[in-house]
Amino acid sequence: MNRIDKELVEGLHHVTLVTSSERVNRIFYTEVMGLRRVKLSVNQDDILHRHLFYGDEKGSSGSVITFFEWPHLVSGRHGLGSPHHLAYAVKSIEALRKWAEWLKRNSVPVSGPHIVGDRASIYIRDPDGFLLELAAETGGEVDAAVLREIFAEEVEVDRITPDMRLSLMDHASPIATDSTLLERFLSKTLGLRRVATRENPHDPSSPILGFGSGDQDFLRYILKPSAQMGFVGIGNIHHIAVRVKGEEEQREVMSVLNSIGIRHSGIIDRFWFKSLYFRDPFGNLLEVATEGPGYT
Repeated sequence: MNRIDKELVEGLHHVTLVTSSERVNRIFYTEVMGLRRVKLSVNQDDILHRHLFYGDEKGSSGSVITFFEWPHLVSGRHGLGSPHHLAYAVKSIEALRKWAEWLKRNSVPVSGPHIVGDRASIYIRDPDGFLLELAAETGGEVDAAVLREIFAEEVEVDRITPDMRLSLMDHASPIATDSTLLERFLSKTLGLRRVATRENPHDPSSPILGFGSGDQDFLRYILKPSAQMGFVGIGNIHHIAVRVKGEEEQREVMSVLNSIGIRHSGIIDRFWFKSLYFRDPFGNLLEVATEGPGYT
């Protein structure tokens, strides 16, 4: 087999970052962002350091953000091999407005609102400096002027309300320099297709290429031909994991990687799921993870 000809990937599974402090990280992601700590473990490849997991109430695939605690590292720099940001989906523009108020109430600086394609977004940085986006669908019916009016309205928020709960990641954004190479690679190895091309409001010279399955584009690569190599450190994404149903689908991906000469990790048992790691042509570390057995 030398390519995937069907939609194997169902969405994001998890995204793993690097943090400098378990305590500071836990307070921010549980008390400010309202996520549940799903699990506290050790890094299986570095058992002297902790591995933190946060997600929704069930620890569902697609909701989980994890962190390696590596306090000895320096701050990272996004670029090739070090993805730009991660976005969580918010249920409505009204909920996004409440999030902006809640974050400001908790002394977290907020950038936005911005219109990015069919999403209204705000951006924040966590205590390690990592860029997080909260994004709500607009249905194409809200422009920047209307969005500013909505956000100008006063709203009282003294807690995270049910409509504000973060339950799924919207997308992750690595960086690439060549759209043709990227499209061929993702199509061949993961069966992903380009779903959308969006203008980048923060850098018009670097469009956003959305890849996914069906109408979901959960990998939104920033196309930047002049991008330099980044490096993973504190406040950066270590790897992005996409989700497949089971090991049979995982082995199909591995077969394609073998046939085209892409180095990979082989299938590794992570207890909560099985993992297969490889890098895209731009140095970004990708993982194909199985749906189960899960964290509980």
